[in-house]
Amino acid sequence: MSGYIGISSSNIVQTGDNRPVEVLKEENFSRAVEVSVSRLEEPGEPSIDKGKIAEVGFGDLVSPSLGPRVDSPAVKQRPGFGSASLFELLSRYERGGKRLSDHENLGNPSCESSSRQKLSTEEIIRVAAERYIEFPSKDLDCVTTFIHPYGSALSSLSLEETSGADLAHLLLSAAEKIWDGKIDSARRMLAFCQCKASRSGNPIERLTSYFSAALQERISRETGSRRISTISDNARTPNFNGLFTGVDQTAVAIHEYIPFSKVLHFASTQTILEHVENETDIHLIDLHIRSGMQWPPMIQALSERKDYPIKYLKITALDTVDKQIVEDIGKRLESFANPLNISFSFNVVSVDDISNLNKELFDVQSGEAVVIYAPTILRTMLPRPDKMENLMRVIKELNPLIMILHEIEANDNSPSFINRFVETLFFYSTWFDCLEECLDRDNQHRKTLERHYFGRGIINTLATEGEERITRSVKLDVWRSYFVRCQMVEVEVPESSFHQAEVVLKKGFSCARFCTLSSDGKCLMIAWKGTPVFSLSTWKFEQNSDTVESVKKQIANENGVAVADVEELRLAFAGRELEDHRVIGDYPIHNVEAQVGAGFQGLGIIKRTLSFGFLYLVISAGSLAVCNKRLVLYIVVVRQVLIGTGWKFEL
Repeated sequence: MSGYIGISSSNIVQTGDNRPVEVLKEENFSRAVEVSVSRLEEPGEPSIDKGKIAEVGFGDLVSPSLGPRVDSPAVKQRPGFGSASLFELLSRYERGGKRLSDHENLGNPSCESSSRQKLSTEEIIRVAAERYIEFPSKDLDCVTTFIHPYGSALSSLSLEETSGADLAHLLLSAAEKIWDGKIDSARRMLAFCQCKASRSGNPIERLTSYFSAALQERISRETGSRRISTISDNARTPNFNGLFTGVDQTAVAIHEYIPFSKVLHFASTQTILEHVENETDIHLIDLHIRSGMQWPPMIQALSERKDYPIKYLKITALDTVDKQIVEDIGKRLESFANPLNISFSFNVVSVDDISNLNKELFDVQSGEAVVIYAPTILRTMLPRPDKMENLMRVIKELNPLIMILHEIEANDNSPSFINRFVETLFFYSTWFDCLEECLDRDNQHRKTLERHYFGRGIINTLATEGEERITRSVKLDVWRSYFVRCQMVEVEVPESSFHQAEVVLKKGFSCARFCTLSSDGKCLMIAWKGTPVFSLSTWKFEQNSDTVESVKKQIANENGVAVADVEELRLAFAGRELEDHRVIGDYPIHNVEAQVGAGFQGLGIIKRTLSFGFLYLVISAGSLAVCNKRLVLYIVVVRQVLIGTGWKFEL
């Protein structure tokens, strides 16, 4: 049996065979808005060509009947906010959900104090979203500060938090104006945002600065005027979530000070060790090697293996950018492996286009146990279904023992600009909050990360369309639906991998109390302050010849529906006829728009008590037969707010 890879102050060591199963205590630090997920799905096309994946709506590849999902447990009442009984009810509802796990909320840090904890960046965005729903902007000749009428409910917010909510409200308003073609109003709002925002300020100010630049860039592209953004000319440069390869000081800083990368690496290494424990000829194929920092721990662990000593370890790196950089990474790995008791080789498969990839390039020998490592690479092929299809065909021909998948828990693949904007705003609010906790505001690596990676990523998502949008993200449930269609089955991430992730967090990061681990079905989910950020899942190809029945069973198992109902599931992979071209009645009941609007000609007021007072969702009475733009924007924002409070519509 393979042991754990552990961490010491001097090096990476292997530590025995005991496998303690730790039942982690519930998260104990106080939060105003707990981010739980009751997935509200959106529609797509009813059918596609097998194996295709393309631009989709903000519902992505729809997999209905998912049920509630849990990111974190109970929420304690914060002084002056909301109702404790409400949060207790939400907590009990979450415990019955699909995401409950023994791995939730590492470390049980106690953050209670006599005074409330400051709001996270995402929570401030939610305050703005709630306020925006009730008080949308009008066509103003000048921009004024928004004053919230819930004075008593929001009196506990600090001046900085209130100012941040104002900026986020303005961003939402500006995005609506752009979407509605009111460019002059949008420009005035964005100019005000830029005056108040700062790329060296607090997270909301930094976030606002980059989003304002992206929206201004979109206006410039749409109107044909001079581009304003200083980073827009490099917007097509792959960002750090895309195809960044190589080693620089910023990459090292990300690895050392921000927990996600190292946690994913160690958990993946442990997962691989579990699956190759009886193999002697191991061939690891890395589809995006980046810096190569993920492999020394595994090389050392394999070199120290007593049972089934390995004959050799071969790492093959796929390169589509710069072969010399990848070869240099290979030389460093060879230098690390040479003093160890292991036969090691490193190869590079270099192609200028994934469409030209084929099995023979990998030189897989008979008897080799092939492992595929795919860290946030598949997302770069979402707008290019032909490349995705070819890559999956080659992977299937390689017949891997296991495939390790890392993906970002974001959803910015909608053809609708306004949907992308809302999703992206919430996603990056989590990242900017993470940087605030992990790095000083004047840290040069933080500035580089925000400017050259996040800034470009935001512009790529918001200012570009079609094939110009080179990187996109969809959530884990989308990938699950896709892999099922590729005749793959999900394999449970081992208990030891969770343990490794926990050890890395506890020993390696001062911000560990904000980072939580949970299981979503068979995968490992990494969250920041309750919001999922990355997933780690493992897959293998179905060996059964009766693939049709096995696919049905897999869909049924994942989504909790009877096999007989599988025929009716709509797993849509294309985005040719999505929300921008539909009326509300076209949407299935799982969709928020449909649940609010389908079958109703007039609606009253939906009232819900939230953490910051009363949220009134006012849908104008009258015919809702046509999807009004402002209504859709409200619904998108409502969806985000309700996701954050654990709500799920059921009619």
